[in-house]
Amino acid sequence: MRVKAIVTAVLCGILLTACAKLPELPTLPGGLEISSEDFSFNPHVCSKKLYEAYGPEEWETFFKLIDALRKGEDTFECPSREIYEWCFSGGPLDELFPVGRYNLEMDFENGYTEGVGHITYLIPKDEFMKKQKAFEKMVMKIVNDNVDKDYTDFEKCIALYEYIINNYVYDYDEAKANESGDFYTTWDCGTYRTFLDKKGVCNELSNVYNYLLLQCGVEAAKYEGWVNTEPVGHAWSYVTLDGVGYFIDPTWGLPDQTDSDLQYFMITSDERDPDFDVMEPEIYYYDFQKKDVDFTAKDNRFAALHRGEFISFDKKKRSCITR
Repeated sequence: MRVKAIVTAVLCGILLTACAKLPELPTLPGGLEISSEDFSFNPHVCSKKLYEAYGPEEWETFFKLIDALRKGEDTFECPSREIYEWCFSGGPLDELFPVGRYNLEMDFENGYTEGVGHITYLIPKDEFMKKQKAFEKMVMKIVNDNVDKDYTDFEKCIALYEYIINNYVYDYDEAKANESGDFYTTWDCGTYRTFLDKKGVCNELSNVYNYLLLQCGVEAAKYEGWVNTEPVGHAWSYVTLDGVGYFIDPTWGLPDQTDSDLQYFMITSDERDPDFDVMEPEIYYYDFQKKDVDFTAKDNRFAALHRGEFISFDKKKRSCITR
């Protein structure tokens, strides 16, 4: 098995004087088999809860679009104009096929004909495919450098969380431009740019984190809210471990945002609610087809970790070093 920057999921920091027992950690049903093999790229990732909320017609069409883009094709099978517009609305591409977000455009006039969606590339197709192949290679290097296949979902979450907060920075210039209405050009923002430059605002940082989690099999989606103290929006991650939902905020976990890097890791709606007027899962273009999908985050088993700092973790003993 490879040597990693983060060898195992590492936790610590409750304000005690000796090692402390971790709360019981969620595990995948049926357990996991230990393997030294790498993860491989999955082009068809999405949140299972968002899949359920919108339904198979939207998502299977989006996956057909992805398959067509990876082959450099000009059309894809599409059942309706509404779903064509949903696929190109911004959110699905930016979060789940980032190279396509600003290298394609939606053609409102001629983009959809009976049963067929048409693709308009903004750069030569060979250049597009080259960018996509390089992106896939980069993403899987990140995943495989930080996560092993024998990790539990909890361990994947914390390994990639630590990767984000130790390697990415908040883009204050982009935030200032957004607040003033002087928005960045499309080439200077978005999830793809954040992957390349390792800087972004909350929306992009949560997208990067979610995409990496989805690539190693963790259920992850984006959540949004309006900050109480100022008229700005904020985005963070919603993860599901063994059927239980939690919030993780990789932006507020950055070193210049908090004194304790685990303060916003595996938190509940009650812990998040005082900071926001409104909180809801992200909606793509139009409302959910199924509105009763559970996006709650009520379990507080990790509350003791929120004052802590990530140092080291013994997977066998499930104990953490404290300071």
